Amino acid sequence: MKRIHIVILIIYIISFSYITPALAGDARISDINVVLNKDSIIASARLVNGFDKKIEEEINSGIEKDIVYEIVLKRKRSGWYDKDVISKEIKYTVKYDLLKKQYSVKMQGNVNKEKIVQNYDEIKTIVSMIENIILAQSKVLESDEEYYVSIKAEMKDARLFFFLDYFLFFIPFSDIDTSWADSAAFKLEKKP
Repeated sequence: MKRIHIVILIIYIISFSYITPALAGDARISDINVVLNKDSIIASARLVNGFDKKIEEEINSGIEKDIVYEIVLKRKRSGWYDKDVISKEIKYTVKYDLLKKQYSVKMQGNVNKEKIVQNYDEIKTIVSMIENIILAQSKVLESDEEYYVSIKAEMKDARLFFFLDYFLFFIPFSDIDTSWADSAAFKLEKKP
C-alpha cells in the first residue's frame, strides 16, 4: 500500500513539472542583432509574447518578478559541439508598489540602473528588450573563425517561499522559459 502512495506522488510531481513550462505559451526570442565595431561585440534582441494576463495580474498584485536573459557568444566547430567563448546574464527585476501605484524596474548586468514608471505597457516594453549589450572585446575573436550569439529568457518569481527553493528544486517554477535562439553567423574581418 505504501508503494502505491509513493508511485502516485512521483507521477504527480513529474506531471506537475511538465505543466509549469507550458504556461509560457509561445514566448520566444527574436530580432537578434550582433554588431562588431572596432573595440567590442554588441548584441540586441527582443522577447516576443512574454507577458500574458496571469503574469500581469501577479505583477499588479505586488509579486516581484525576475526576467533573466542568458547571452552566449559561441564559436562554430565542425564535427564537435560549438565552443562557448563568453557568457553574460542580464537580469530585470520588476516590482509594483501598491501604495504609490508605480512600477520599478532594476536592470543588472551590462549597467546597473533603476527606472520608475506608471504604466504596465511601458514595463513590458522595457523588459522585453535587451539593447546594445556589450558581450566582450573584439580581441576575443579569432580571424577566419565563425561565431554566433545564442540568447534565452526566463521569468520567475524573485522570491519563492523558503521551502520551495530548497526542497522542490527539481520542479521548474518559471512563468517563461524560452528555447535558445541563435543569431546569424559572423566572422572577424582580417586586418590588411
